[in-house]
Amino acid sequence: MQKILFVGLGRMGSNMATHIAALPGYEVAVHNRSPEKITAWLKSNAGAAYSAGERYQVIALCIGNDEDVSGQLLEAGLLRQLEPQGVVIDHTTTSANLAHVMNKAVAEAGGHYLDAPVSGGEAGAVNGTLSCMVGGDESALQSVQPILQAYCANIVHIGESGAGQIAKMANQFCVAGVVAGLAEAVQLVKREGVDPDKVYQAISGGAAQSWQMDNRFANMVDDEFDFGFAIDHMIKDLGYAIEHAAAQGWQPQMVSMVNQWYQALSAEGRSTQDTSVLVKHYDSA
Repeated sequence: MQKILFVGLGRMGSNMATHIAALPGYEVAVHNRSPEKITAWLKSNAGAAYSAGERYQVIALCIGNDEDVSGQLLEAGLLRQLEPQGVVIDHTTTSANLAHVMNKAVAEAGGHYLDAPVSGGEAGAVNGTLSCMVGGDESALQSVQPILQAYCANIVHIGESGAGQIAKMANQFCVAGVVAGLAEAVQLVKREGVDPDKVYQAISGGAAQSWQMDNRFANMVDDEFDFGFAIDHMIKDLGYAIEHAAAQGWQPQMVSMVNQWYQALSAEGRSTQDTSVLVKHYDSA
């Protein structure tokens, strides 16, 4: 039995860990800074709580940011519990620089580090249909394919360490632009008083169709935002991407503007609402 430690039982991680627990041949331990989430997960899944005395062949993380990852692996000492030649799968969306730092630290500890952010949201985690973009050693990726396939429908090796995070930045650039365009489209429909269902039926069959349109148009119309991908997570993701671009000597103008709108909405108390709440920016525009 291969022992896996899964760190982070939020909206995404709890479902990803559940898929792993259903696989034959794996023993799953879970760890979270909120103990009640561990208790809740163990009530519904076969597994165990993290033990400081155990060693693990795989450590997977889906947590908050750069500081959380380095804090868990280095300061809290989880990396010391990785078996020789073990693999760290980091699903956290972080900076590319953090991926380079962690890759070096894990290699020095005798293991392999994969920066493997995902896209597809909570629904993708629940349904096992996430898309995973991976940076790091390709042979290490092949060794953990059965694990990733439990919750990812699309797994792509992008390149060397950090490349997975670059791909995720590109993903978030696209999402920000599409959501902003969709929000303006919904505002147009509302202000003109035409039937939003008929508009959706028409334009979703053409060139404007997208995942965001299929999954977020209706809740923008209905003002339903208490689900999905929280805007504070998007602010964090876009912040890393904007900083990375600045370090390369350019500014992503559209993304920077959208991120400012998200920051304003967060300041209004909407920090945990879905990114589609961007449509509310136009209420005061």
